[in-house]
Amino acid sequence: MQLFHYHWWTDKLEDMENFYHQLGFETTIRVGKYNGEMQTFHPPLKWDDFRDKGITFRIIEMVKGQTNITFGHGKKDMFDHIGLLVDETEYTEIMGKAKELNWRINEGDRRTFIFTPWHFKIELQKRNDVISKDKHTFIDTIEIDIPFKENPELIGSLLNLDTYQQNNDQVKVGDNNWNIVLCNSADTRLKSVYFSDGNINESDPVGAHLKSSK
Repeated sequence: MQLFHYHWWTDKLEDMENFYHQLGFETTIRVGKYNGEMQTFHPPLKWDDFRDKGITFRIIEMVKGQTNITFGHGKKDMFDHIGLLVDETEYTEIMGKAKELNWRINEGDRRTFIFTPWHFKIELQKRNDVISKDKHTFIDTIEIDIPFKENPELIGSLLNLDTYQQNNDQVKVGDNNWNIVLCNSADTRLKSVYFSDGNINESDPVGAHLKSSK
């Protein structure tokens, strides 16, 4: 199992694409509604080719190494989900635990979403081609603000992850390769992302702080 992905809704689409491009991410997909129909605006098209057409982008996907980032049009910045690459055994185990928890599930042929009580989703992805085969730029740690009204250790239990740290303000779960740090907060938000390589220490346009773990 690998943490490879996160998704935002935001009105800062061009700023997000430019920001991540400067970090070495490549745009692979742009899909949006134009003239009432869903259409593609993939590279080599640039923003100068369509900026003023009033396109409502459903998804823009950017990839670097083992990391896949997507964002789509929203009225405000809203963290939507994280994505996990899983095999069939892991998928079956996680789905079974999600059903035991009575969490809402949206199961599809291409991907499955589990709806957590904290108003963000967990995507389960079984297709290996969603990330590059290059073994670099993977997500080491992700920090998520959530209210601790529901026990945050349920995330670790759902994903069969060990709990490394627990107190009133923070719970850390992981599997020795990557970690999820859950921070007690009034609202749900993607707080920080730590990447395996590079020399990063800045915030993206929606306010998530990006850092290199080394």
